[in-house]
Amino acid sequence: MQKIAGVNLSKQFQAGIIGLLAFLSYANTVQHNFVLDDDILVLQNRFVQEGMSSLPEIFSHGYLYGFNQKNDQSYRPVPLAVAAVINTLFGNSPKAYHLLNILAYVLCCLLLFIWLSRCFEMQFPSLPFWASLLFVLHPIHTEVVANVKSLDELLHFIFAVSSLIYWSKYLEKKESKSLFFSLLFFALAMLSKEIGLSLLLILPLTAFTFQKLDLKSSLKLSWPFVAIAVGYFLLRSAVLESLTFEEDMKVINNALAGADTYAEQLATTFYIFSEYVKLLFFPHPLSWDYSVPYFELVDFTNARVLLTVSILLLATIFAIKEFGKRSYYSYLFFFFCAAFALSSNFIVLIGATLGERLLFFPSIAWAVLIPYALFKLVEKQHFMKMAYFNLILGIISILFFAKTIDRNKDWKDNEALFISGVEATPNNARAQSALASVYRVRGEQTNQIIQKQEYLNEAARLYEKSLALYNENSNAWYNLGVTLMGLKHQASAQKAFEKAIEYSPDHLNALNNLGVIYFRSSELQKAEYYFSECVRVNPNFQSAYANLGAVYHNFGDYQQAAKYYQKALSLNPNDLTSRKNLQQLQSDMQ
Repeated sequence: MQKIAGVNLSKQFQAGIIGLLAFLSYANTVQHNFVLDDDILVLQNRFVQEGMSSLPEIFSHGYLYGFNQKNDQSYRPVPLAVAAVINTLFGNSPKAYHLLNILAYVLCCLLLFIWLSRCFEMQFPSLPFWASLLFVLHPIHTEVVANVKSLDELLHFIFAVSSLIYWSKYLEKKESKSLFFSLLFFALAMLSKEIGLSLLLILPLTAFTFQKLDLKSSLKLSWPFVAIAVGYFLLRSAVLESLTFEEDMKVINNALAGADTYAEQLATTFYIFSEYVKLLFFPHPLSWDYSVPYFELVDFTNARVLLTVSILLLATIFAIKEFGKRSYYSYLFFFFCAAFALSSNFIVLIGATLGERLLFFPSIAWAVLIPYALFKLVEKQHFMKMAYFNLILGIISILFFAKTIDRNKDWKDNEALFISGVEATPNNARAQSALASVYRVRGEQTNQIIQKQEYLNEAARLYEKSLALYNENSNAWYNLGVTLMGLKHQASAQKAFEKAIEYSPDHLNALNNLGVIYFRSSELQKAEYYFSECVRVNPNFQSAYANLGAVYHNFGDYQQAAKYYQKALSLNPNDLTSRKNLQQLQSDMQ
């Protein structure tokens, strides 16, 4: 029995509280719809839509191949496989996927409690409960739990913490079974998300700090994990056609890509890092996106940058100084650095300026640091008594719980999410563009002519507002073009698509839509050019083959038309339009 807030609670009862609060914190997301980029994982992912029959293809292709036919960047077969199983059992039910995320989060929190109990229970009996509780209730996690696409984050967390639990067991008893399971979960963590690699640093760090092994022994014991990591990289390189982005990072995806010098990029990265730290301590306001121009590029004369660098330098010096003493402060500092490194933009630019989901695993360090620091103050009897310790953590927990429940409402659907994004980050080009897309989709879905025009006009206004914030957003130009096509403004739509291609020459959909415009105006040679450009950009772009078939069909070149129709059907056997066109072609040839 352990005393929590003056009450003796068994370990099982503490785990029950943690699991229950983890569930209750996100129970109001069960009825939510798919939002944001959930299409990548579910609705527009061919592999997931095909269900369990696609498992071999999932493990032999990149993460995004089922969505955009690009076999590069990421290899995360485990979340796709889980989604395919769910789709087989429940179809495209948002409720099933949201319930899966909630249950996965409950498991994350329970595993965290188990692991922290193994690490801290002997010396600080109440710390595992309070740290787990702060983690459970932190509003920064709403994006991970409420966004179905973040199943990769949840699965990585489950496997990473499971690996740490079995690693601790192995270090205590040296049982080969525990090592096997630790290695297995390490592999599954990497196959869920690349940040699983951070365990290569966290595992020996854990052995050094909690098992009192010397550094050399800690590293020596970790060599099997290095071997597994090498195997992961070999598998990844064998599956993916390219291990990096096929094109340069765009400013709309990461504002740091717009820096003129590396010094400017680095200074701005420190500035953004300070925002991450601020969100851990004060999670408000929260937004699904922090795109350009929300963060302005700064240099090392910026006061906030100088303060951030100074504090980080002092923290690093202190952590290094205390490292040999196996200080928990040192452990938490280096745990955070390792867990956050690949997502921080310090090492390599990622596809986000700032993402709240990226703090999910690293926030373990914060959740432990707060009660540990307060406990040390109580222990010294200089600043507070134990009652104040419980009171402070209790107040933080209540405030976090209320904020999380309220924040969940923003993830109900795209409209609610994008409105909240504009309110939280009004000078954000992508947020304005995303809200515009809500009105565009409404306009596309209604049959009421007047209402359709109202929606599409509002969409066009918001797209133009987005472009006023950042003129080089090719996707905003593309979507503006689609909106103008819906308003029957073909000439303006054509100019918008040309702008999209100006800023993104390989913009598939803009190229395709320009081809459609020229096809409709019977300018078949221009249409052929743009559809052929689509094939050049992406040899697996099914729509381009279908459209080329239609072009050659109109040219009267039936042999070429048949070839392209058949290619389109080989990429998507469910394309009824291409099948119907091929049947008509065969009739015309007779």
